[in-house]
Amino acid sequence: MYKSPDLSNGLLPAIVTERGVLAMLVASQILALLLAFSPMSYESIWVRLGIISLFVHCVSAIGFTVLSLLRPYISNYTGTIEYLVIVSVFQIITFVMSLGVTLFEVANSHLLDWSFVAKNNAICLFVTLLFLHFMVIFRDKVTTIATLSRLELDALHARIRPHFLYNSLNTIAELTQQDSDAAEQAVLTLANLSRCALHPNQFVSLTEELALSKKYIELETWRFANKMQVDWFLPANLPDIQVPVLTIQPLVENSVNYGIEGSIAGGIITVEVTFATERVTIVVTNSIGERVSKHKGQGIAQRNIKERLALLYGDSAKLDVQQTNEQYRVALVLPCEAKR
Repeated sequence: MYKSPDLSNGLLPAIVTERGVLAMLVASQILALLLAFSPMSYESIWVRLGIISLFVHCVSAIGFTVLSLLRPYISNYTGTIEYLVIVSVFQIITFVMSLGVTLFEVANSHLLDWSFVAKNNAICLFVTLLFLHFMVIFRDKVTTIATLSRLELDALHARIRPHFLYNSLNTIAELTQQDSDAAEQAVLTLANLSRCALHPNQFVSLTEELALSKKYIELETWRFANKMQVDWFLPANLPDIQVPVLTIQPLVENSVNYGIEGSIAGGIITVEVTFATERVTIVVTNSIGERVSKHKGQGIAQRNIKERLALLYGDSAKLDVQQTNEQYRVALVLPCEAKR
């Protein structure tokens, strides 16, 4: 699976990317335009533009190729060494190509044009330093955004910490008066569930997240007994992907709270997982029957999940909600990409 580069660690990862290559190509073409329209002693403006564009784009292309090849060897170095390597690569390439041009023309002039070589290297040094300056600004911006995103994710993750603890403790308290063995099993289930729910990482495997949801249903079975029916439609082999922790369980919890708890006759909850090459879809559905009260949820859990998905995946993931008179359906769509 493709994993996006960590642009916050060092300058080279930010340069050897699509954005970095595009920025250098644009800067190179602007430089070619400026040099072509400056006073020159040979050919027309458009001929000069073509020759200069070819030269600067060759330097850029070769330079990025060399930096890409050198990246594994200098990935552990940052700061001054990284700057020196980048500047040196472009300086050496410019020197070699400029010298090659003068050697090609030496048959006519019988004299190497060292001023041409020095001028090209000076221009290359200026453009490279300017380019590095803007890439440092870009990298710092990426680092800042990444830091703020992590802080926001931590806040969202903390806010969605299990809301089921209160009801579960009440259930256990009731069971202690009716069935001590059942109360003991409920306590063990709650302990196991809490351990999974308080997972320190942002991501868990899809199997773990579904197991967390099943443990939650197991605990709620003590409260609702035959009033609640849960059907699981899972593929024989679940995809080995990472999903944000506490994304499926809150959806299942909402189905219990607003589809079972407030219903007079109870209801049915279904959890279905389907997956294709590029995405996995988790659909949680609960029936809507005659309710004891008209109280509706505020959508805090769903809003929280949507915000986390936007921070983690951008537009690649979504949470779709559909409601009819008979059922409430929530579809969570996640990309099958490597996340840690």
